[in-house]
Amino acid sequence: MGLEYGLELSTDLGPTQALRLLAERLGLPWGNERSLRGSALWIDLSEPSNTGREIIEEGFHFRPDVLVIFRLDSNSDQYEEGHRVMLRATMLLLEHGRDGVLLFNGERIILQRLAGELVLNADYGNWTKGLQLENEIQLPHEKRPLPSPLL
Repeated sequence: MGLEYGLELSTDLGPTQALRLLAERLGLPWGNERSLRGSALWIDLSEPSNTGREIIEEGFHFRPDVLVIFRLDSNSDQYEEGHRVMLRATMLLLEHGRDGVLLFNGERIILQRLAGELVLNADYGNWTKGLQLENEIQLPHEKRPLPSPLL
C-alpha cells in the first residue's frame, strides 16, 4: 500500500533545482527527469496548481511555489528508512525556503514552518512512538497539536 505526503513550500528554488539539491545532498538516484527514488520512497516535484495554491494560501497564509510529493511503500521492509529520508528531504528543503507545510493525504498536518517557527504536530504518533522520527529534526522546534484548516 502506498502512502502519500505532500510538502507545500514557498521558496525561490524551482522544481528542477530542488530535485538536484535533494539528489546531491541526500545521494538519491534519479527516477526520471522530474523525480527521485529512495528506500521505499518516490519523490516527485512540480509547481502547485492554481487551485492548490489558493487552498494553501487560504488555510496557512502563504503561497507555495513548489509541491513535493513523497510516496512511501508501507509494505516495504525499507519503509522506516523511506520515512526518515522523507523527513531529511523536508528539512533540507525548508532550509532553502520560507514557509512550508508537510501534509498526509493532502489535509492532515505532519509539520509546518510558518514565519520561521517550526512546529511538529503532537497528534502524529511517529514523532516519539513507533518510528521515533523526532530524532531526525535537528532544527529548533516545538511540538503541539495542529488542527488542520483543510478538514
